[in-house]
Amino acid sequence: MTELIKVANKAEGQAKAREILLKIIDTQTLLVLSGGKSIDYKKILQLSDSDILPGSVCVGDERFGRPYHSNSNEQLLKKAGVKKYCDKNHISFNKYLCGKDFLKTAEIYEKKMQDLFLQFPKRVGLMGVGVNLHTAGIFPYAKATKARDFVVAEEVDDKHKKRLTLTISALSDFTNFVVLMFGEEKKEALQIMVESTENDMQRYPAILYRKFPVKTYVISDIDI
Repeated sequence: MTELIKVANKAEGQAKAREILLKIIDTQTLLVLSGGKSIDYKKILQLSDSDILPGSVCVGDERFGRPYHSNSNEQLLKKAGVKKYCDKNHISFNKYLCGKDFLKTAEIYEKKMQDLFLQFPKRVGLMGVGVNLHTAGIFPYAKATKARDFVVAEEVDDKHKKRLTLTISALSDFTNFVVLMFGEEKKEALQIMVESTENDMQRYPAILYRKFPVKTYVISDIDI
């Protein structure tokens, strides 16, 4: 169930995302964050003096490696100031890379997500979508498209192959999504995601935002 919100440019899109998050987030909310280039956390959360105050923050997927390795989402969020913002506002910042092996790290991530889902009745995802319609770390035909677990660890067809990600099954228990997509290279992906009759989530994982019965705000500068 999607609402497509057309903006003039990426900067306007960040402002619109902030406006929506202010309305739907409170201390009973688990805010799940993504990596990628579409989301500017400094602009959306206004980290130096933020009034977006969820109960807890975590990542929706992670690139496996040592804690805070250079390509990790947790390092991206730390550099953006999200970790400092969480500490300042007494918001728990959950990270999963811990120096354990790939499968053990997935077990730790799984248990933590189970606990967070029990603790927070509202779960909001701030998400991006790739040109191949992957979202979080859920790639086409990957195990995460059909697994019943909260989290899977698998190798995907990407530069960063070893991924830990929430599954489509886990995302089905969210209460809202805010999805940002910018740039003409994503025009076909956006069309498939919001208005196509295509319903194969294994082939096109991001169509979950159209098929799930919760409100998803899709913010884009793309004309379709």
